[in-house]
Amino acid sequence: MQIGDRLKEKRNALHLTLADVAKAIGVSRQTLSRYETGVIVNIPSDKIEALAQILQTTPAYLMGWEITKTINRDDNLMNIP
Repeated sequence: MQIGDRLKEKRNALHLTLADVAKAIGVSRQTLSRYETGVIVNIPSDKIEALAQILQTTPAYLMGWEITKTINRDDNLMNIP
């Protein structure tokens, strides 16, 4: 699974639109769509951090460095099957 797949999966799981997330991280909807489809592969680190926060996960999960972690609303780590 690539970073774009993880972004889309988390965004859809939280019922957020491309426009919602794009606005929150300060990019266009088209740019976020390009992140998700893999057209843009070098996502700036500040955007990765912002995406992780909005998508309630960690930058490491989005990057594919960890597989089973997410952050709940209390900012505590918990395992996801």
